Amino acid sequence: MKSTSILRVLAAAATTLLVSSLPACDSSDTTTPPDGNTNVPPSSDPSGDPPSGKPLYAIASMIFDDTGQTTYIALLDSLDTQPKVTLDKAREFAGYAAADASGGKIIVGDGEKPQLTRFAIGDDGSWKEEQTLSFSNYSSTALTASIFVSPTKAYAPFDGTNHVVWNPQEFVIVGPMTAPASIPLTREGLDVRRGYGNVVANNYVYQTYYWSNDNYTKYTETSQIALIDTTKDEVVAAVDVPCPHLHIATKDEQGNTYFSNGQGSIASAVLDANHPKNCVARIKAGETTLDTSFTTKFRDLTDGREGNNFFYVGNNIGFFNVYHAERDNVTPETEPTLIDNSSNYHLWTLDLSTMQAKMMEGIDYAGGQYVAFRIDDRVFVAIPAGDYSSTSVYEILPTGTAEKRFDVQAWMFHMFRVR
Repeated sequence: MKSTSILRVLAAAATTLLVSSLPACDSSDTTTPPDGNTNVPPSSDPSGDPPSGKPLYAIASMIFDDTGQTTYIALLDSLDTQPKVTLDKAREFAGYAAADASGGKIIVGDGEKPQLTRFAIGDDGSWKEEQTLSFSNYSSTALTASIFVSPTKAYAPFDGTNHVVWNPQEFVIVGPMTAPASIPLTREGLDVRRGYGNVVANNYVYQTYYWSNDNYTKYTETSQIALIDTTKDEVVAAVDVPCPHLHIATKDEQGNTYFSNGQGSIASAVLDANHPKNCVARIKAGETTLDTSFTTKFRDLTDGREGNNFFYVGNNIGFFNVYHAERDNVTPETEPTLIDNSSNYHLWTLDLSTMQAKMMEGIDYAGGQYVAFRIDDRVFVAIPAGDYSSTSVYEILPTGTAEKRFDVQAWMFHMFRVR
């Protein structure tokens, strides 16, 4: 598997990966898992009715080879400590197949065509295909993860900055959303990319955008956050943020939203002294402008190291991944792929009340592109091995410490509750 493959998949998975309950999962909150504890951020998961009955969870893993990638979705009846999860009984889908749950069913994107298929899941774990919804009138390529706004409304992203509004309950297309003229398709000679992180809060979808070259080695310093009014289904504002590669989004109990870069810009910032440095930014609840007093470079929190993927846990505690370049003996001649595939990333916690950061307890060094999820009242993080051949899933406790739950075969990029 090549590092560039993962970076391209993440760029393509632009929207949340359902990174996030949708991600019932919330990659960040980015999207969406059901929460119920007042000590954690409120759920942004509007994907369907509250789960009832025997719990059922799904995990999506990806295997890379020389010809592309394949997605596998496995079902679990618990997220507690258990043996390694293999893909022997998982359902296979071609390419990057974005998946999530709505109304107790699983909706999966086709990795090769612009369509979604809904599956009912039996009590015995069997899959029953129910209906397919085609978006071929709007796109000729596979869809990335949708943004679920409510049980009856979702936005399917396509072609850079466009969206189609569709109804998950009725499983029908409503119509296209006007593309935002305020988000340019190019900036400083680089092309617009949709961050996979987004948050649904305060009657808005906060969707990240950034600009990069084709091989994701150069980024503009300015990223943007589009505010989509979910009552009007239109972009009503675009907020400039002085941070490259805005890719991750998450929110706290009050509805304040936080944004940061993904892993892709780490190598650029480490190897090029003139490249924009990575940072975390915030928009306060109820506001549509950036909280300029908060924006903070990760290197100012970590003794000069670069960080990525900030995720809010609760009680003023968040965490992010830090690249420890000193363990790789990095020099200006180091190849970016060494940094992309390094096993020398480590999670750090950040106390937002003091803006003090420290290495997280209960976890070891691992790969850089972790994904986080909020499911029910719990927070989980999936951390890949440096070569992305396996993933370790930890539960992050309210104290900011980590406890191992299980390992998963291949790169696990999504986890959500089905019912």
